[in-house]
Amino acid sequence: MNKKLSFGLSFALMTALLSACGGGNDGGSASQTPPASGSNSSATESASAPAAEPSEPVTLSFMHFKSDVTDGIAKIIEQFEAENPNITVDVQPVKYDDYGTLLKTKLASGDIVDVFTLNAGSTTKLYHDGGYLEDLTDLEFMKNFDPGVLAEQATDGRNYIMPLNAGPIAVFYNKKIFADLGLDIPTTYDALMESAQKIKEAGKTPFALGWKDGWTLGMWLSRDFPSNTVLIDGQTDFFDKLETGQAKFADNPAAHTVISHALDLFKFGNKDQLGVDYNGAVDLFAREEAAMMYMGTWPLGDIRKKNPELYESGMGYFPYPFSNDPSLNKLEFNPDASLAVNSNSENKEAAFKFLAFMASKAGGDAWVENTNTLSYVKGASADIAPAVTELQPYFDNGHLYNSQVFITTTIDWNTQFTQYVQKVFFNKATPEDIIKDLDDWVAKNHK
Repeated sequence: MNKKLSFGLSFALMTALLSACGGGNDGGSASQTPPASGSNSSATESASAPAAEPSEPVTLSFMHFKSDVTDGIAKIIEQFEAENPNITVDVQPVKYDDYGTLLKTKLASGDIVDVFTLNAGSTTKLYHDGGYLEDLTDLEFMKNFDPGVLAEQATDGRNYIMPLNAGPIAVFYNKKIFADLGLDIPTTYDALMESAQKIKEAGKTPFALGWKDGWTLGMWLSRDFPSNTVLIDGQTDFFDKLETGQAKFADNPAAHTVISHALDLFKFGNKDQLGVDYNGAVDLFAREEAAMMYMGTWPLGDIRKKNPELYESGMGYFPYPFSNDPSLNKLEFNPDASLAVNSNSENKEAAFKFLAFMASKAGGDAWVENTNTLSYVKGASADIAPAVTELQPYFDNGHLYNSQVFITTTIDWNTQFTQYVQKVFFNKATPEDIIKDLDDWVAKNHK
């Protein structure tokens, strides 16, 4: 099956993951080219047995880009350290927008990070090609993941990252605002905009946008654009051709579509969208000052703290309808963070112990409970939050897809597109201008 059209995930696995969804518990890709390093080393020799307990105290460095759930990860680390008293984890949370640059800098300077998070796909391939990733394929704990998930995250047929978590990227909505205005859940893009218009006419803010943080705008753009490119315009090989210089954004109708959609969201967003960050957007939604928020499940813990009533019964969650074809507007379900072991680490034994814990049911349950995202670990809890139960029919019926598998290029087009599209918001450039600028940037930097 064509990987681009397979939608990447095992429907059976995802159905099992969400089969227990009910009440809540307490609870991105940067294409940075890594510096060159030595050759990859293999972990195959230790595949048949779990990692042994280090005989001497070890401090394991762990850098991650999940800074939005720093407190939750701290609780997970506490649990791991309690079970592994000889291992202390030096946790280094980094804001996502800064993560790729900092990781690249650390590796180039010889500042060894033992374990770090990566996004699956082109980012992993770049660090693998740079010689920085330990081969995890045959390690015993990798058996705790569905083979289909491992196949999707493989690089050249081998697994250099361990699946950690995944989740839907969809639209949170305020049930009371929708009910008061007689709004149905929109299943097409035009219906979404019609609902936004009615919300705005009622004197309320349709969308909570925190676009001061570039990743929030980039997260939406990097899903709307490939979805429209492949599923609407039928350009299944656009990103392949972009990589080899055979395609241009100017020849892709989806480039104009996504700019038009971005202008719509900007029109219906809160004031000062580019001055409000992720946390500010979550606050707007939690205070019920905005009717909708496009996001993963990450803010659920904060919303529960700030507005328990909204969390328990006042909010819902629906797939973002990127097109006017309801049959295509399935639920976006993406891998989030995966774990890698530095091939140059001197603490591989402890690193494998750390990954083995994260791959266990206890580790998977801890991740779900403390970060409000789903774990890929077989049998892990799926008890995230009441709002997530509204997505159950999409899992039951296999109406899932992963737009990120469409993006086969290593070119960091998304960062540039995110920066350029902001010019259109303030009439500093036309859509044609920024599309030309994007093609010029690709031609200049990727010959």
